[in-house]
Amino acid sequence: MQFPNLFTRRRLVITAVAAALLLSAACRGKHHRTTVENEEPAAAEAPPRLASTLKMSDPAATGQLLKGVYGLEGGGAWRWTAGHFSIALRPPLSAAQRGATLSLAFTVPEVVIQKLGKITLSASIGATKLKSEPCPKSGAYTFTADVPAELLTKDSVTVDFDLDKSLPATPADQRELGVIVTSAGLESK
Repeated sequence: MQFPNLFTRRRLVITAVAAALLLSAACRGKHHRTTVENEEPAAAEAPPRLASTLKMSDPAATGQLLKGVYGLEGGGAWRWTAGHFSIALRPPLSAAQRGATLSLAFTVPEVVIQKLGKITLSASIGATKLKSEPCPKSGAYTFTADVPAELLTKDSVTVDFDLDKSLPATPADQRELGVIVTSAGLESK
């Protein structure tokens, strides 16, 4: 194997340097930059839209469960509540003109009736009390209440539910327990 002589090596180095200088000089011209701006926010930036009706089995419902509603149980089908719980709902179309019907599907467990007797569920939006309903025995219930149109003029409404009695926390279960909820919603009239 022969090594190139000094003259050949210098010529190679000079040729490589000249090529690099030519390439860098060619790239120094004026270039116009174009900026692309998106007029709509990206999907990741847009806030999630609230639902008018929630199934407690839907993990996406968690963001609308504001207070006093616990994690999924029963194979992911339902949730326990505390004695006071709040849920955010989106008013359905035309509700600001016609009003809506609030519904809450829930179960009063036998243990609640055994320990507390009859319980009463009430619902309100802000300072407006919507309805109270007694639950004298264990079993499934559907609570419904009329919601006046003037309470449904915003993009969301917070519905506060109150039980007159609930099971206190115990060493075995640190939660206050009220009823078991499976769905909640607002429906246009």
